[in-house]
Amino acid sequence: MERPKVIVTEPIDAAGLDRLAEATDVYYLPDMPETGLTDVIADAGALGVRLACISAELMDRASELKVIAKHGVGVDNIDVRAATERRIAVVTTPNANAVSVAEHIVSLMLCLANRICVANDHLRNGAFRSREDYVGVELRDKTVGVVGLGHIGRETAGICRAGFRMNVIAYDPLVDADAFDSAGCTRAATLSELLSEAAFVVLCVPLTSATRGMIGAAELALMKSTSYFINTARGGLVDEDALFQALKQGALAGAAMDAFTREPPTPDDPLLSLDNFIATPHVGGATREAMRRMSIDLADEILRVLGGGRALHAVNPEVFGQ
Repeated sequence: MERPKVIVTEPIDAAGLDRLAEATDVYYLPDMPETGLTDVIADAGALGVRLACISAELMDRASELKVIAKHGVGVDNIDVRAATERRIAVVTTPNANAVSVAEHIVSLMLCLANRICVANDHLRNGAFRSREDYVGVELRDKTVGVVGLGHIGRETAGICRAGFRMNVIAYDPLVDADAFDSAGCTRAATLSELLSEAAFVVLCVPLTSATRGMIGAAELALMKSTSYFINTARGGLVDEDALFQALKQGALAGAAMDAFTREPPTPDDPLLSLDNFIATPHVGGATREAMRRMSIDLADEILRVLGGGRALHAVNPEVFGQ
């Protein structure tokens, strides 16, 4: 019996590749330009992708394609509607990197609160002046506002509550009251309420048509001048020009981002010129443990669908019928 062909477009941990190789013919193409996919996708039964853009046109070249597996959770690089129309399952690995991203979020919170990055830069550059220039704040008893109670949001809430005795409020119109109770959060009735109350605001939502641009000048103006803003989700959620102005004018105490509209941001990005801004290059989920889990979960979902089963984490479950 002919083994199905699986294309993996970008680097993943070897554990997932090994698992796929047991039952499929794996084409591991991490060095191929994205445009090169059109030449190899025709007879592929599955795609494993990270950031590669999977368009309707590309799907039309793949008559055997049954599943597109995202190494991660955000599917804004995949035309999900087109996949659904073609009965192609789009699956994610939502359980794999929640701990790593949540820990990254809290690391950024600590760096902002304790001015760690600016102190480090000043020491390295000979700009140290006085210890009084680096006085920070404690996390304990502060209020953190978590926007989005998915896997990452719940994990972040748990760390903040149990590890730092923070008060946790959350906003997510898509989950029921039980989700807030199980996460130990107070439910904010509106995003505006959360923004005005929280000392730390954390975005943990996917990029969709409903969330794109959800944080702009008006939303940032609701926050206290002593508050901090953290986004490790997607760059398109935030008006980066408005964030720059808020930070430059002292309307916010600080901000940190792991995701940008343009990735990576160029060295002359205005945000990178600010002492009260911290940036990382979309590496929040890039720990050894998470990368291994994501590769294995990606492989298992692909094998499940190619074997005629139902995916556990499909964003378009309707393709499987009832």
